[in-house]
Amino acid sequence: VPPDPSNPWLSDDTTFWELEASKEPSQQRVKRWGFGMDEALKDPVGREQFLKFLESEFSSENLRFWLAVEDLKKRPIREVPSRVQEIWQEFLAPGAPSAINLDSKSYDKTTQNVKEPGRYTFEDAQEHIYKLMKSDSYPRFIRSSAYQELLQAKKKSGNSMDRRTSFEKIAQNMRSHERLLHALLSPRAFV
Repeated sequence: VPPDPSNPWLSDDTTFWELEASKEPSQQRVKRWGFGMDEALKDPVGREQFLKFLESEFSSENLRFWLAVEDLKKRPIREVPSRVQEIWQEFLAPGAPSAINLDSKSYDKTTQNVKEPGRYTFEDAQEHIYKLMKSDSYPRFIRSSAYQELLQAKKKSGNSMDRRTSFEKIAQNMRSHERLLHALLSPRAFV
């Protein structure tokens, strides 16, 4: 068993954070996705699993649109106008290859916003799609066999590393650092 990573609050070692964001989620992480759609969306693996589920239902365009708009908000301002046009063409223009279903109010507001592109051009459309996913797609994902099987697989594989909480990992790390420090500072160390 490899040693636990050092305490992330006291060290430049990023192993702890990488462990928490690894591609192989712990049971605790998989359970967390069930607490709410935001939990699934903020976890890279949760987002990936949700997207796979939506692809299996031929409805991934909503999440892909939502993610594209999130990405737009982080783009340098010089890239925004062209990215707005790409998103519009992909998801909202007449005959768009990945058309999303918006109510007329959101569509009209977004159509106006596209004329003066900015990071928040799609804010109304994104909010509408978010609510749609939260009330429809996300509950189906949580009830899906794909999510339930992943949850059960994590329960079965639950080795001691998976079961230990982040706090327990930090506490154990601090104890081992304390023992090392004690050994280094003991009077015998200077003989």
